[in-house]
Amino acid sequence: MAPKSSHGTETVLRTLGINETYQLAMYLLDQYRGTILTCRYAIPPSLAPAESRPKLEEAVKKAVADVVLRHPMLQVGMKDATSKAPSWIQLQSLDLAQHMHWVYIVEQDDFEQTVQNTFRVQLDEYFPDLSIKQPGWKITVIRQGNAPIMEVLLTWNHPQFDGAGAKVFHEDMLEMLNNADSRRIEQTGLKGDILTLPQAPPSLPIPIESLNSLPVDLKVLTKAFWEDIRPQFLNRDISWAAWCPIRTSPYKTQYRAFFVDNASLLRILALCRENKTTITALINGLALIAFSSHLNSTDARAFQSSTVMDHRRNLPPAPPDAPWARSDRAVSNYVTQLIHTYDPDLVTRIRSKLPTDAKEERDLSADLLRDLWAVSAQNRREIVGKLENGLQNDLVGIFKYVTDWQQTMKGLVKKRRQFTWLTTNIGVLDGGSTKPIADDNGQRWSISRAQFGLSAEIPAAAIEFAPVSVAGGGLCFSANWPDCALDVKFGERIMADMERWLAQLARQS
Repeated sequence: MAPKSSHGTETVLRTLGINETYQLAMYLLDQYRGTILTCRYAIPPSLAPAESRPKLEEAVKKAVADVVLRHPMLQVGMKDATSKAPSWIQLQSLDLAQHMHWVYIVEQDDFEQTVQNTFRVQLDEYFPDLSIKQPGWKITVIRQGNAPIMEVLLTWNHPQFDGAGAKVFHEDMLEMLNNADSRRIEQTGLKGDILTLPQAPPSLPIPIESLNSLPVDLKVLTKAFWEDIRPQFLNRDISWAAWCPIRTSPYKTQYRAFFVDNASLLRILALCRENKTTITALINGLALIAFSSHLNSTDARAFQSSTVMDHRRNLPPAPPDAPWARSDRAVSNYVTQLIHTYDPDLVTRIRSKLPTDAKEERDLSADLLRDLWAVSAQNRREIVGKLENGLQNDLVGIFKYVTDWQQTMKGLVKKRRQFTWLTTNIGVLDGGSTKPIADDNGQRWSISRAQFGLSAEIPAAAIEFAPVSVAGGGLCFSANWPDCALDVKFGERIMADMERWLAQLARQS
């Protein structure tokens, strides 16, 4: 396990890993702020009435406490955050009142609008000063009268954990709510809002680079080094997103989302299987057509996009004493990226089949649909190839050679933008509704929908897509972009295309 050392009254657990340090640098430089995964929980009838509010709040607080005890990354603070080598430190207790907030609205208020407004506001909010050494996450619960539902927004600072970790948080919280009789918090003590943490230093999930060698071929490393140091006038790669220059301020996230019902999603997934692709690869294919439609060949003759992937499949089994039990259930930072390139010939072929007026809201023609499925299938093959190659030539392996992340990220915003779009799909969340229990007396909790969102990532893609689905509950498709770099109407046209074409696929399946 990771070495631990004491400095005065603080116990240093380990230094931040590569992904954690990279994410922290963006936060410190105001290039990225927050990430949110919100879920809609169905409340058991016994806790839904307004008079049961104290019991409901207590049940949720205890469930959150149990999740905190299961996942050490939710318990730790940060030391020397602005240095080149920040560290995670052990905390003695957490004041859950600083991490949980209840919002009660009246019957006349619009519940959905309240959720979306809260979501957008929290994406761009700062976390408390890192010097206070508290974990960078918070829960906001939105309730309305006696409604049998509540919205639970989990907002976090990305150095603490990634989107897959947030999905585990919600799934584990649901488990704790449904297993209130087997709680562990009594072993350490939850008194009021104060959760006393175990005295023994927690064993944190280990960064991927400390578990594996992450081999990088010399050719790949040389190319990455050249791209980092070359003058920008020597960058003649026409697939880079020169059409959308990087701008750093004023910082504001533009965020949009729409929902696809479960019946439509199932029809789309059936089409994906029929065409040997996946929903992630399909999104990349649709995005290629959308951007080809709204950008002409003068602005963009080719494109690059990035697909965010999860390294948990490459982890060894979790240590026997790990409270999270399985490597795929670790709340930590295990993301990587896969780059896709769409060459000029492909983009020209796509454009030749588009309507002459890109402003017209049209369905995809049969000819374009054939190209869509061909591109999506190729995209899926690239993803499968990355999975088969494991850690060979992985981006995190290249990141090992970065010695000062803040300096690196300061330099990155002065360069040309590489990606036109990014797709980060955290997959299917188990909301419990597909697992009926015979003896639950209708008192079980469940999750009916989820929504995932990122704040604007200044040096990254022009637009970032963040889909998430709940088993049996449909899909939420969201996008964000930096307001200072991309015209709002342009982003909305891209999202309108994505929504219209997904609906078309659902109709035609």
